[in-house]
Amino acid sequence: MTLQQLRDFTAIVNRGGVRAAARALGVSQAGLTKSVAKLEASVQASLFVRTSRGVALTAFGERLLEHAAVILRECDRAEADLNQLRGDEAGEVDVGVSPAPSIHLVPAVLPEFRRRYPLARLHVTHGLSHSLLPAVRSGQLDVAITPVPEPFDAAGLHTVPLFPTEPCVVGRRGHPHANSRSITDLLHCEWVITGVADSLGAPGSSILDLFAEAGLGQPNVAVVCDSLFDTLSLITRTDLLAPLPQTVLTHSLMREGLTRIPIREQQKVYTVCIVHRAHPPLSPLAAAFTSMLVSYAKIGQGLRGG
Repeated sequence: MTLQQLRDFTAIVNRGGVRAAARALGVSQAGLTKSVAKLEASVQASLFVRTSRGVALTAFGERLLEHAAVILRECDRAEADLNQLRGDEAGEVDVGVSPAPSIHLVPAVLPEFRRRYPLARLHVTHGLSHSLLPAVRSGQLDVAITPVPEPFDAAGLHTVPLFPTEPCVVGRRGHPHANSRSITDLLHCEWVITGVADSLGAPGSSILDLFAEAGLGQPNVAVVCDSLFDTLSLITRTDLLAPLPQTVLTHSLMREGLTRIPIREQQKVYTVCIVHRAHPPLSPLAAAFTSMLVSYAKIGQGLRGG
């Protein structure tokens, strides 16, 4: 089994067939077919099966594809890392960002990062801890900037605390319950949750806790979104409520149409952290970006007196 065979195999899967993969790679179909045949011989299993719709992966092919993705990603990352150590600043950093740090932190750091490394590129994935942390463990992301759940299994990961973030109940301007003072006043409201409603470390879990502590049972979760934008769009156009980071209300594009529902019950405060794998070490570009994040977070805390 060679890296080139894995690349050829992956290309066939991604392109939907040998002909398209050969065209994309600039090689002959015969050469590509021979490469895959050698790969099948080395693993002693058929990787593809012909169907009425073309070729499909066998069970062995599906399992090998998972391994190939990890192997090729790590090889590409190792090559980029070594190139950066030689002074090449044209690499890429894969960053996962949850809603709270996406509002101010990342936009504040990006201009300076671009100034220092104009040839570098950030690839940003938005999500919550339940999706970002596994992506860091698997190597799909270099770094995640997200609240971490409690308890949190940090084995194999390096975690750097940045700042606390507290969820609040958010609704549209003029919401019928805009002046409510207790979670009990919101018993019959419908909710939109960003991410998995019962995911530890997600704002939605704080609403579940508040309802449980008040003996109100389960909140009426009408919509679950993986997108902060979709959540905000729904809130501003309906009477749905949502638990969101308070920083959402400070964004110039959002604060005009939203209002905080001033309930007296305190929601759980989460700590936004930088999370990356302990080994291998971050690439020079990823390390520089995380260093900027830490510095800006400290400055921001100092300005706020935190």
